[in-house]
Amino acid sequence: MDEQRVAEFYNAVGCSYDRSLYFLACDPLYQAEIARFTRGRRFRRVLDLGCGTGKQTLLLAPFADEVWAIDLSAESLRQAEARCARAGFRNVRFLQQSIVALPAEDGSVDAIFSYGDVISHVNVAYLQVFAESARVLTPGGLMAFEVDGKWELDMLLHNPEERARARATRGMGHLRIWRDIPCKTFTGPEIRRILLKAGLRPVRIRGVNIFHCLLPETVLFGLPQEVGAAWRMASAVLQRLDAAIGILPGFCRLASTRLVAAVKR
Repeated sequence: MDEQRVAEFYNAVGCSYDRSLYFLACDPLYQAEIARFTRGRRFRRVLDLGCGTGKQTLLLAPFADEVWAIDLSAESLRQAEARCARAGFRNVRFLQQSIVALPAEDGSVDAIFSYGDVISHVNVAYLQVFAESARVLTPGGLMAFEVDGKWELDMLLHNPEERARARATRGMGHLRIWRDIPCKTFTGPEIRRILLKAGLRPVRIRGVNIFHCLLPETVLFGLPQEVGAAWRMASAVLQRLDAAIGILPGFCRLASTRLVAAVKR
């Protein structure tokens, strides 16, 4: 992973990326996952890996004694800190650093969350991210995260060059180039193998953005008020379709990304 390139990209885009139609479509899914895993629970320490502008950090803070929000981008952390301060949360610690080596002690973390392309950005040392996560988690601790899926439907239909790269990597994911940033993709069996080897037991995998990613990129990464009512309606319909079929194995395989949950064995 070229950490400097990733940091520079998110420093440059600021908060604009997380207000686009694509990321707004992801928000309800992240909220539902966090609600599922925090319901009736109280955590001592939670890590938010690649916290970005703090949208998920804000959701995690009420359920933990302390949250460590980690990101490479100084600008993203600045916005995350401001967001949590406006909400009155004082239990969040903000750390500008890589997620390849985590600052927590062995067995000192109850839960780890990491949504977005965070782990996929770590396209070389991703095994170390999972090993580090397993190291710092308590027995039975939760890791809920998102990674890019290999056989994305949009890629299969529209991107012959990436299809060739994907077919060349048998049994594992390939590198998907997004805005000049390489992102590691994963197959379902591959992510299960990686988790089990790290000492984490997968308990839930669902696909995200299957048909929704067929929208034109200018629409997906445009602001809702700029794309027009017709595209917003199409987005809403495709989001509902994806939400309904994302748990089905055949459709999950075609998802742009996958939400994964695992527990430390």
